Amino acid sequence: MEKKAKVKEISAQVDKPLFFSAAGLILVLVVFMVIFESSSGVVLQRAFDFLTDQMGAVYIWGTLISGGFIAWLAFGKYKDVKFGGPDAMPEFKTFSWIAMFFCSGIGTSLLAWASKEWYYFYSSPPFGIEALTSQAADYGMAYAMFHWGVLGWVIYAIMAFPIGYAYHNRKYKNLRFSTSCIGVIGEKNAKGVLGKFIDFLLIFGLMGANATSLASGTPMLAAACARFLGIPHTFTVDVVVIVIWTAIFTTSVTLGLKKGIKVLSDINVVLVMDICSMILVIWQTCFIFNNFTNSMGIMTSEFFKMAFYTDPVAKSMFPQWWTVFYWAWYFAYAPYMGAFIARISKGRTFREVAFGVVMGGSLGCWLFHAIFGGNALYNQINGLFDFGSVLSSSGDAAAIVGSLMVLPGSSILLVLFIFVGFVYSATTIDSSAYTMASVSSKDISGDAEPAWWNRMFWALMLGGLALVVMNIGGLVPIKTTSLVVAFPILIFVMVALVSMNRWLKEDKPHLDKATDNEDDRINLA
Repeated sequence: MEKKAKVKEISAQVDKPLFFSAAGLILVLVVFMVIFESSSGVVLQRAFDFLTDQMGAVYIWGTLISGGFIAWLAFGKYKDVKFGGPDAMPEFKTFSWIAMFFCSGIGTSLLAWASKEWYYFYSSPPFGIEALTSQAADYGMAYAMFHWGVLGWVIYAIMAFPIGYAYHNRKYKNLRFSTSCIGVIGEKNAKGVLGKFIDFLLIFGLMGANATSLASGTPMLAAACARFLGIPHTFTVDVVVIVIWTAIFTTSVTLGLKKGIKVLSDINVVLVMDICSMILVIWQTCFIFNNFTNSMGIMTSEFFKMAFYTDPVAKSMFPQWWTVFYWAWYFAYAPYMGAFIARISKGRTFREVAFGVVMGGSLGCWLFHAIFGGNALYNQINGLFDFGSVLSSSGDAAAIVGSLMVLPGSSILLVLFIFVGFVYSATTIDSSAYTMASVSSKDISGDAEPAWWNRMFWALMLGGLALVVMNIGGLVPIKTTSLVVAFPILIFVMVALVSMNRWLKEDKPHLDKATDNEDDRINLA
């Protein structure tokens, strides 16, 4: 009896109106976009083209404002404020904390784009640089690292502060996007139709973005599995890969935050270190380090030019097709990442979260680009593997796998690559399912977690949606929709920042007293 009572106490009750309306509306929209793929795809693409081509500067300014806000929290008078109050202690060790938010934010997308993004910029460079030259190669690597660096992780981190402060410090008993806006829209509106709309943006944006990531990353991992097993890469292999993925992340998210997601993230980071170390030891260590150093120099010296680049006169569309696209993609994920980072960051100061997420995430992504991108670039320019030709003739999945197969010990590398690919996407999806379940729960306080069946439902929903869009279409409109909703998400992110600023001003006397007490404890020690 006591055991059952304990389980009941830590299981959050489902918010049925939000849960059923979100799930039902998503299913209706997905079915519509699958049936009317061509017409819906055209309409949505026009909407997205308008938002990126004509309103691209809004995404750029939204990103820079977010960066300024995080810098203010990290270096300003509130830098020592802790999520959960001055006496709160971290729930997770630093290694697991970093592993969890890093793995939740990247998935197999990083494996794929770290290997290939440099080539797109090498063949179609920015700033009027001549294609397929050494300068194009230099800027190709630098721009790839820019897109996966500080500003990208700023967008990922920004919502952790208003959501985390509302949950841990203001004691609102949920991790919702709408709750972070209460300081502006009021609690009544947050619990009403407007709040449901804001939370639906989170769920739908995340559903579309993750389904697209699974459907896009599957061919790469399936190609690696087919190469390892010596079988043709067919659609059946793609389906098997998604089924295995779904089994992994459904099991993980059902086990919960500490027994499932944390453990899987820890394993993933160890595997990543293994494969990266192996490539560095056996293959062109000096070139990889030199290329990384050179790319960091270009990215640093050209940072503000890249950050503000819109090219309104020449209209090359490079910033719209790449930088604005990335910022929109990150904003589609921003409320989810904010909610997840907030959930695991109790006991950490604003400065710790700002530095840990932005710099930890950036360094992790740069490591991948330096090693996987550096390897592919070296093979290309030295005639060991024509990455560009294979990409054009056989697709990016074949090019990514092929660039690894020229390395010594390629069979072992391929096995590690497959394991990392499976676990990376599994950690991203189970974190997403956990967050979606949290948003669709009424009250989550203390050690409470969303109901296990709620977590399992969203995990199965994500896997099932990926299978649907791969099998019968709908990928393009679903992907485009998730990016279109990034625009209203960006607007409400700004609302949430204003809301948090108001809360901090209201709570300043209490926060100052808490900081003084903390300083006294340090001095006494």
